[in-house]
Amino acid sequence: MGNLPENREKVILILTNINVNLMKNLLKSTLYLTVFSLAGILFQISCSNSGIQNSTQSTTQIGKLLYAKNIAGTNEIQLWTCNYDGTNQTLIPISLPANIEINTNNVRATPYLSPDGQKVFFVTLNTTNGFHSIYSCDISGANLQAIVSPSTYNLIEIGGAY
Repeated sequence: MGNLPENREKVILILTNINVNLMKNLLKSTLYLTVFSLAGILFQISCSNSGIQNSTQSTTQIGKLLYAKNIAGTNEIQLWTCNYDGTNQTLIPISLPANIEINTNNVRATPYLSPDGQKVFFVTLNTTNGFHSIYSCDISGANLQAIVSPSTYNLIEIGGAY
């Protein structure tokens, strides 16, 4: 029984060391989780910022003009592209349904390129019933589709890409 105080001090010392080690491990784990979480947040922020920069560069650097030409002596209008300096003039071969023609009778009916320069948007007129629609197609003339249904309004206007 004389050893009891010695054993008690050893037990208290061991328990104190265990508690200190547990606290150290808990603090280390908390620190690691905090650093890991902050790294994840910083990674997400950097990815979202680089995405904004890349999309801005790709939409402002296409270097193409889109314009309409009226074929002399006809009502037919063709859409063309060229570089900003007028070189590389290219016809966009668009095959519209019968009685549908490209309409550019109003400044707001001017055809537009998509921000990435891959799609063309333009107003059409159905010469049979006078209805207007908005069509789109790839810059190559493929994948033609009506994206705004025919309308009996006087004119549908395209406001441009925003």
